[in-house]
Parts: sequence; C-alpha cells; structure tokens
Amino acid sequence: MDNRISTLKELVDSVLGGESVSLEDKITALGDQFKDGSSFSDLSDSVIKLCREFSALKNRTVSELDKLTDEEREELKLVEDIIDNNRLTYHFQPIVSAADGSIYSYEALMRPVDAPRISPYHILKYAAITNRLRDVERETFLNVLTIIDKDQGKFSGRRVFINSIPNIRLNDDDRKSVLRLLSKHCDTAVIEMTEQAELDEEKIRQVKDLYDNINVRIAIDDYGTGYSNVKNLLDYMPNYVKIDRSLLSNIQNSSKKRHFVRDIIDFCHDNGIQALAEGVETAEELRTVILMGVDLIQGYYTAKPSAVILDKISDEVKAEILRFRDEMRDGIASRQYTPKPDENVQLDALARDGVSAVIIGKDFKPGDSVTISGSLSSDTPISVICLPEFNGTLIIDQIRLLSIRNRPCISLTEGCNAKICISGENRLLGGGIQVPFHSSLEVVGHGSLYIKLDQSEYFGIGNDLTSKHGNIRFAHNSMLTIDANGQRGVAIGSGSGGSVEIVSGKYLIKQQGSYGVGIGSFLKDTDVKIVNCDLQIKISASKCTGIGSLYSNASVEIQRSSFRCFLAGLTAAALGSSDGNNAVVKVDSCNISIDVRADDLTAAGSLQGSSDVRIQKTSFNVTAAGLKAVAFGGLSDDTRFSSNNADVSVDLFTNFDSYTLARPENVFIEGGRCVFTVNNHNTDN
Repeated sequence: MDNRISTLKELVDSVLGGESVSLEDKITALGDQFKDGSSFSDLSDSVIKLCREFSALKNRTVSELDKLTDEEREELKLVEDIIDNNRLTYHFQPIVSAADGSIYSYEALMRPVDAPRISPYHILKYAAITNRLRDVERETFLNVLTIIDKDQGKFSGRRVFINSIPNIRLNDDDRKSVLRLLSKHCDTAVIEMTEQAELDEEKIRQVKDLYDNINVRIAIDDYGTGYSNVKNLLDYMPNYVKIDRSLLSNIQNSSKKRHFVRDIIDFCHDNGIQALAEGVETAEELRTVILMGVDLIQGYYTAKPSAVILDKISDEVKAEILRFRDEMRDGIASRQYTPKPDENVQLDALARDGVSAVIIGKDFKPGDSVTISGSLSSDTPISVICLPEFNGTLIIDQIRLLSIRNRPCISLTEGCNAKICISGENRLLGGGIQVPFHSSLEVVGHGSLYIKLDQSEYFGIGNDLTSKHGNIRFAHNSMLTIDANGQRGVAIGSGSGGSVEIVSGKYLIKQQGSYGVGIGSFLKDTDVKIVNCDLQIKISASKCTGIGSLYSNASVEIQRSSFRCFLAGLTAAALGSSDGNNAVVKVDSCNISIDVRADDLTAAGSLQGSSDVRIQKTSFNVTAAGLKAVAFGGLSDDTRFSSNNADVSVDLFTNFDSYTLARPENVFIEGGRCVFTVNNHNTDN
C-alpha cells in the first residue's frame, strides 16, 4: 500500500510539473477505492484526470489574478491577511416574527476586524479567485458555533442562521469539529444555504441527509434568483425560505412581484415551510409582505445587524407590525365568523357561505360557552381561533375540520385559558390543537376525538417544535387518537416543553417518521403526570421517546393507569429520555407493558444520562432487543432502580449481561415478584 501511495504522489508531481496544488479532498475520496478493490491502474487514471482538472483551475486563477488592478491587488492582500489570521468577527441581525414583532432568530453576518475598506463581498470575491472559500467556510462555522457554545444564553433560546456554501467540502478534521458543535447546538443553529454553483441531486441529497441526521434545520437563501430555484427548493424541502431582496424592493408598486411572492408564500405554507422576507427596508415593504402572509421578516427597517445581541426591536416598528397584522386580519373579515356566547355554530352553513375561520372571544365573559356542530359526512376547511378574551368552554360536536395550509385546526392565542368539551365523534385532519406557552387548555367530555397529521413537522395537541406549550390537562372520559406520519414531531406536547397532566380517558398514539415523541418535549425539559387512564403508544422512528423528552431531561409520573408502548428504531426510550442528562420515572399501581426494538434502548430512564426509576405496586413487563439495550436506566452506571411490591418481568436481548447497568448498591428490590431474563438466561442483576 505504501509503495502505491508513493507512486501516486510521484504521478501527481509529474502531471502538475512539480508545482504544489492541494488535492486533499479529491485524493481522500479516491483513496476509498482501495478498500473496494479498484485496480491501481484505474485509480491512477482517476488521479491523472483530477490533476489535470486542478491544473486548469490553477491556470484560471492565475488568469484572474493577472486582470486585477493595483487597487484590487491591495484588497486581495488585505483579504488574505484576514483569512490567514482569522480576523473575522460577526454581527447578528434579528429575524422578526410577522405575528407579533418579537425577535424569532438572528443571522450571523461576517465582518472583518480592523479593515473598514473590506466588506463580506470582498472576502468572498477574493476567496473565490484564490480558491480559499473552504477557509472562509471553516472559519465561519467554527467562529459562530464557538460564540454559541461559549454563551448560548445571550441568544435567549432563539435560533442563529449560519451562512454556508454547500458545494464547499471541509477537510475531515474540520468537518468533525463542525459536526460535533452542530450536533451539540442543533436546537440553535440553522444552516443557511448560500448557493454559488448548482449542485446535482446526489450532492443535495448528501447535504440534506447530513443535517437531517443531526436534527439541524435548513434555510434556502436568496430564493427567486440564481441557483436558488424551484428545483433546489423541491430537492432540499428546507425549513425556511428567504425570499430575495430583489423581489421585495418596492413590491408595493409592482403587481408582478406581488403575484410571484404570493405564489412562493403559498407554496411554503402548503408544505410546512416558513416564508422569510429578506431585506425589508421601508414601512411600505413591511406592510405589503405582512398583508401577503409572510411568517418572518429581516431587514434594516426592522433591525440592523449589531455586535450586541438585541433582545427586542424598537417599540415603534413593533407597533407597526402589530397594526399591519390587524389590518391583514380585518382584510379577510368577510371570510370570518364571530359567534355570540351560547350560540350553536353550524359549520356546514358557514362553509356554504365561504367562511374560512371562526373567531371566538369577542364579547365573551369568563365562563361563557359556544358550540360548534358539524357533520362527519364531509370535511370542512375552516379554522377555529380562540382569542385571548376567551376564557370559557368550546363544545365540539360531530365536527370534521380540515387544516388550511398545514396550520392547526383549532388555535388558542396567547393569554387564552379555554376548555374544550368533546361531544360525539370528531375529527381534525392535517392539523391539531395549538396551545401557546401563555395559554392553557383542559379537555373534557364524553365524545371521541381523532387527529390525523401528515406534515413534515407536526404536533397534535400542544405547540410547534420551536416553542413551549401552555398548561394542558386531559380530563375527558372517552377515546383520543392521534395518528401522525411526518419527519419529526410530538403527538402531545411541543418542541421546548411545558406541563402535561392526564387524569382520565383513553389514548391511542401512533407515529411514523425520523424523530418522534408521544407525550412530552422534543428539545427541552418536560414534566408529565398521568393518572387513571388507558394509554397506548406506537412509534416507528429512527429516534423516539414514548413519554418524556427526546433531547433533554424528563420527569414522568404514572399512577393507577394502564400503559402499553411499542417502539421501533435506532435509539429509543419508552419512559424518560433518549438523549437527556437526567430522567426521573415513577410508576405506582399500574399495569405497564413495554416492547422496544432498537440498537440503543431503555424501557425506563435516561439512555445517555443519569436515571432514577421507581416502581411500586405495579405489573411491569418489558420485552426488548438491541445492541445496547437495558430495561432500567441508561448506558452508564449512573442509575438508581427500586422495585417495591411490584411484579416485574423482563425479557431482554442485548450485548450486556444484565437488565440494568446500575451499580448493585443502587438497586433496591423489596417484596413482589421479579423475573429478569437476559439473552435467554435468568439473572438476579
């Protein structure tokens, strides 16, 4: 092998005439062919071809350098010094919510240190000429991610958009460093694809899979120009689309621009993508994009880039945003219906009149109620929105609501404290019930509710994957079914957690996708209390948690309930957390049956952290199989497990020789009957 490599090096030198040209990326990729049994002759031919390509690239670089003016040569020297010494800092420009004017996220914008003549444009221009875009890509990633890593609190839990050129490949060491930090801060970082060359479908798939696998979101920059076209949008299916400034400049005066931008926004909303208006510079542009329904706004008019992380935009601009938002809502008043207290609203009649939304809360006093009735014979594309003034009871009776543009069928707004009473059979299709952080919901009644979800990102009852949900309490006496198919989501709960309390009822939760949580939180800590219910959860996903948190800490308490859980994937935790630092699981007077099939799994506890699992007066049955599989606790000995007067049965197939990795002094079994079978052998521990 060493002789072959030496021969290849000599071949490179002979083809390039002894001149040094970096072939590191391409040669590394070709080196993999040795493992596949490729002939040395074929590999040599490939290397010769690559060398010639790099020679041509170098010749083009020399030609472009020869064309530079004296002033440009001085700029080039400054840029090379900036890149060589990583003399880059970053200003952060707020990205603002069009719904309420709050800061949603930031974009990290590159600024050279002590070089006022040099702009980001100059850096990218000369880096491209001298084939140093990879250095800029590396420094951008590592600099911004290091800022996030050192003081994530300064961003107040908001996301940070990081610019990336997807056709630039980092070397292996830099790539590992970047991916490590991205994985650590997947709930903060958003990769903003800034296209400089069109990518083929295979390259796009690789880029998308790379970020999907570490749960990092993607944004497409400058949409509507250059290579940010419909094909790339369909291939990437990003989380955000940034509509290019050229389409928004004086948009209020151009019907053609408004028509084009409207199509972009509609496409985004139809596919669960957030539409971001980039480069908004005037009040007229701001008003126009809000009236058109854009989700997010970025531009000098709302907030300029700043070295200091801004916590809010100016009160004047925020007031304008709220006024334009209200104007948008008033503009579609002809398609809204506002019921009176104690009214029985007939959905079929509203649908015939072209109504698209029922707005509840105006003129309502605390304790008032309203009934919405429908028919299961037809889907009704009408949204139900409960205003902050609504602190009463919404009775739903035989309704079949169809989500409009993948939005919730029923939405509580901030400050709303509502009760939903279920009567008869009810179905919500394409969207569930939104409960924002500063609101609360109690579900009561004797009817049934079926929620069907099929978006890429979803939630059934709670809030989206970037937000916290308000207090949710279930006290109904019938069946609630949530059936979800999507890339990632939470059936009951949200991305950033909140309180979930279940005190009665029957539940069937079914999920399929890449990442899923049955009840709890996706990214943050969660606290779930369950009493007196019959609950069944079935999830098939690469990474999943039945009850608890996917990526953070979990507290799960179940009493006097029946719980059946089936999970299948690569990483799974039935009760607790898949990737969190800590999980506390308490089960008392229950009938529990857990069946898990995954590479890494736990039935109860924190798979990657510390665990405290307490089982009392319970029938607890575990059937599980995996490479790294435990019944109680996680993949370290930082576990406390106690069983008090419980009937515990474990049938486990694993690479370990015990049902738990807890230290013997942290295992407490008192009374009851415990049978632990590991790899077909009975074991005490």
